[in-house]
Amino acid sequence: MDNSILEGLLDKQERITVADQIYLKTRELLMSGAVPPGEKVTLRGLAAVLNTSPMPVREAVNKLVAEGALEMLPSRGLRVPKPGLPKFREIVRIRCCMEGFAAAEAAKIMTDETVARIRHYADEFDRLGHKAKIDTLKTIEANRNLHFTLYEAAGMPLLVGMIENIWLQIAPLFSLSMGSKDRKSENWESFSHHAALLDALARRDAEGARAAIVADISDAALYIEKTGNLANT
Repeated sequence: MDNSILEGLLDKQERITVADQIYLKTRELLMSGAVPPGEKVTLRGLAAVLNTSPMPVREAVNKLVAEGALEMLPSRGLRVPKPGLPKFREIVRIRCCMEGFAAAEAAKIMTDETVARIRHYADEFDRLGHKAKIDTLKTIEANRNLHFTLYEAAGMPLLVGMIENIWLQIAPLFSLSMGSKDRKSENWESFSHHAALLDALARRDAEGARAAIVADISDAALYIEKTGNLANT
């Protein structure tokens, strides 16, 4: 069959390279909060964990450095960024703007099915957060699923991509707002903020949804500041 006849009949398959796969896996690792801020990593270390050679890891790492998810050290090593207070506060303000906007837009076109999915993740977060021993990574995952199910419901993929990129820069800090022994899980403000969000979504209240998300982001940020785990700059 002539190739010209095939054109338009089949979708072109995107070519996923080894470096692309490593990039996505490393990005997911950083988004999970599993690697604490300030932690040093090496190309060889990442290659060993991912069971691959250093060359494709280097390509993936360069992309993550450009995105601000990793920073290159003078010694050619790598480190998970630990932002200083000014940068952290700037990121929080940007998050409040973008995520608040996404929540408001999503609320306007929210379906009952999506509300049910968000409620499922809120219930999961609540269950995990009230366990005697907190599984930080699973709790962070439930919280992330809740937020991004909401944001994706806005039907604005470019906005979701920008939110993902800003999360990538501070995701390692999220564990600090959940893993501290002096902050009992029953005192987490997120429980009430998630409840307020669900109430707003049920009423299709755009401004109520925005306010709940902004409050959730702001309270978690205030606690992270109090931990003293930001960089001294």
